[in-house]
Amino acid sequence: MNCKIVGYEYKTLEVMLSPGESFYAERGSIVYVDEALQRDAEWNGGGSGSGLGNLIGGVLRSALSGESVLIIHFYNPTNTDRKMVLSGSMCALVPIRLQGENMICRRGHYVASTDKVKLNLNLNLQGLLGGEGLFQKVDGNATVFLDSLGSPIEKILANGETIEVDENHIIALQGFQTSQIQAGWSFGNVLRGEGLSLMKITGPGKIYISPITMIIPNNKN
Repeated sequence: MNCKIVGYEYKTLEVMLSPGESFYAERGSIVYVDEALQRDAEWNGGGSGSGLGNLIGGVLRSALSGESVLIIHFYNPTNTDRKMVLSGSMCALVPIRLQGENMICRRGHYVASTDKVKLNLNLNLQGLLGGEGLFQKVDGNATVFLDSLGSPIEKILANGETIEVDENHIIALQGFQTSQIQAGWSFGNVLRGEGLSLMKITGPGKIYISPITMIIPNNKN
């Protein structure tokens, strides 16, 4: 499998699938695909287990998290390489490699991944006035591609290192637990015009920060 982000002002994701390879993408992300690629819609439940109850719960979680209820599974059944091109609803894409660690990202910003991942809204962001419901947990072993407004700032925090970030600029937090995230606002911040949207984040972990205020897309469902 060969994945390549191309473009300047507006970027797309080119994926070349070798025979027998699979890829997953959000519904509505297709720019074009080779006709020979097999496409199947799968439930994007973000949960485990089987049965009608788990299926309904997964559908509801997907709808609430801003992701489509269905995710598209691409498969190359031929004996030659096949190509597809995808894009998000914004101007850029951020690739993040997950190798078993936890990632928290803005809900509705998942575009695609090299393998199927779990998108879960069950976060416990206690003390975050505006943050609860705006983020979701992503689990899996894959390279995940997220929507972004421009190239992100990548900040690695050492163990115990703390910064305050406006939550409207956060794309994703890699390797963090929710206990490492707290509300960073104060009365002084309000007087300085910084508002109630600051988040205090303590390392270790890596933060992907947008230089432009992120807008949650609402046209996927």
